[in-house]
Amino acid sequence: MVTRKKTAKKPTPLFMRVARPDPPDSRDRPFRPNVGRAPAPTLFPALGLPVKNQGDTMACTGFGLSLVVEHLLRSARRETRPAISPFMLYSMARRYDEFPGSVQDKGSSLRGALKGWFKHGVCREDFFPGLEMPPASKKLSEDWWFDAVKRPLGAYYRIDTQSITDMHAALNEVGIIYASAGCHTGWDEGNNLPAMKRRPTSFKGVWEIPVQGGEADHPGHAFAIVGYNERGFLIQNSWGPEWGSHGYAIFGYDDWLRNAMDCWVAQLGVVTRDHTAISKSISLRTDAQGRVALAASEVLRNREISPFIINMGNNGALSNSGVFRTQPDDVRALVDVHLAQARKTWGLEDEVVDVCIYAHGGLVGETKAADIAAQWIPMLYEKKIFPIFLMWETDFFATLLHRLEDAVKDIPRSTGFSLKNWWNQRLERLIARPGTMLWGEMKQNADAMSAYKPDVPDDEQAGGVLLYRHFKHGVANKKIRMHFVGHSAGSIVAAFMIDRLAQEGMKFESVSFMAPAVKLATFDERLRPHMQSGVVKRYQQFHLTDHAEQDDGSCGPYRRSLLYLVSESFEGGSTTPILGMQKFFDVYAKKLPNTTVHLAPGPVSASTTHPGFDDDPGTRAQVVKFILGK
Repeated sequence: MVTRKKTAKKPTPLFMRVARPDPPDSRDRPFRPNVGRAPAPTLFPALGLPVKNQGDTMACTGFGLSLVVEHLLRSARRETRPAISPFMLYSMARRYDEFPGSVQDKGSSLRGALKGWFKHGVCREDFFPGLEMPPASKKLSEDWWFDAVKRPLGAYYRIDTQSITDMHAALNEVGIIYASAGCHTGWDEGNNLPAMKRRPTSFKGVWEIPVQGGEADHPGHAFAIVGYNERGFLIQNSWGPEWGSHGYAIFGYDDWLRNAMDCWVAQLGVVTRDHTAISKSISLRTDAQGRVALAASEVLRNREISPFIINMGNNGALSNSGVFRTQPDDVRALVDVHLAQARKTWGLEDEVVDVCIYAHGGLVGETKAADIAAQWIPMLYEKKIFPIFLMWETDFFATLLHRLEDAVKDIPRSTGFSLKNWWNQRLERLIARPGTMLWGEMKQNADAMSAYKPDVPDDEQAGGVLLYRHFKHGVANKKIRMHFVGHSAGSIVAAFMIDRLAQEGMKFESVSFMAPAVKLATFDERLRPHMQSGVVKRYQQFHLTDHAEQDDGSCGPYRRSLLYLVSESFEGGSTTPILGMQKFFDVYAKKLPNTTVHLAPGPVSASTTHPGFDDDPGTRAQVVKFILGK
């Protein structure tokens, strides 16, 4: 029999209601019930999960999902009494729900939380006990990041919130579903009930949320549904045991149908050999021959390379969204943990180590940048070159193509496509103004990635500034040889960063540019003086022949390379010399000391397009040789 203890009335807690509805997404997989299994007339949970209290946080999506994870782990007998971190789940959810650059906490959606679990796993509560992301631990067994990989998400399916029968079926199959709904004032009455001593063991005496009239929109809240009877669904909330019937309540069917937002059912993923190996590897895994072993799964691969990626958003600030979100402590761990581990792996604890910073081009988003990183990071690591991959998520190419397609719509194709030069010049004029604006924004971000901001706290400085601060000790002790590789707009990042780091006393053994999109004047001002002084010891450049630039079709309807478009259109609409164009570089190269040039396609690089250099095996091999001085 359920008993309630009479207590003095307390002030009603003010719990945040900030769960967001899932944005429409055609990729969601709909739940299909197992018709061979009839649902039970009622379902009361056999497993008694701990009642959670989110307090004054906005983390209801993390708290609701942590109940789901704990139920699944116990049902599968993988863990007897799991205590899963709701704060890690919420933190990962915000990666996929917040606008890039946003730091304000505004809640999250169910899909965002599930996506975070799918991409990153989930750790124990004591490893991630609050809203602040814990620092990287030098002790593998106590690091939340490595603990999380042991609890992957498997399949997850969206349930139609208006199909009560589908929800019943899902509960009979799995025992728990993840849900969100508009949370009206009737929920608050659960705070004013006499306290129940213990968890209910049946529906008898369980409080039902009173229905509120009207069809007004209510702020969202996330929770777990753990059962049902003839009146409604049994929910387990995260407002503490003082709310409802020791944290439980019946959510009437009519009330649900009027206020439901989203509903999902999930299952645990299989812990594969890769999951186990990654959870035990503090850095990249290598075999006896020194070859890096990356997981074939994109999700696990990204997890393995992420410590070597510094992801930056607008104005060079560390990115707080996406798969490769970077925190200031991640930059510290790059040096203190991963470089130290690399020295140990390579047997170079007391020797000079080559460190290579790589900046990708401006034509890629996060997914493509991750693919590039997955090629370069292990390749450099296997050659005992410590990789640092600068990711800046410009995705300029997608915006560029939209602009070009819009420009093409107003030109008769029968005329335009028959005269190639006229067609290119026409597009250059049409897109000059918006192109100059977009390219200018990208150059501004490239500049900001290494610019010190005097009025900004130390841990909020640009990624390049934080990187130097952690590396300067090794540079001062001459235990590090620095190198820089930049592709396309990555050369703009490099020009500013090398110049600033050189002023702080850092020297570069080598610099390699592939199809550099930096203005020749910027290179001449920022980099050439350091080449002449010996701060930059050796320089190597790859670029297309002018004939290949003229035939490059990688810019959609534009019939020449990106560098031609930049030169003729994106620098204010007047012809501007670009470093990576043969017709400008051939004469200028005579001013440069210790310079090696490779024309493509040619004997060293087989690339035939502007974006093709970082994918070209010959180019990559030559960059490694140049770094190693071979």
